[in-house]
Amino acid sequence: MSKNGLFLLSIGCLILMFSANAQTAVYDIFSMTTALTLIVSGLFMLLKDKTRKKSR
Repeated sequence: MSKNGLFLLSIGCLILMFSANAQTAVYDIFSMTTALTLIVSGLFMLLKDKTRKKSR
């Protein structure tokens, strides 16, 4: 479960990094929304797994 959260988090960070156009300084809103969704879901999975391991 933790590996899946890390995977989603890393993919979200990569999409966030590539959502900006450096030449025109314009952000792609659809890519940014997708990236933030992946980052939030990855963080949720990581925190859920961390609390589950802590309770054992």
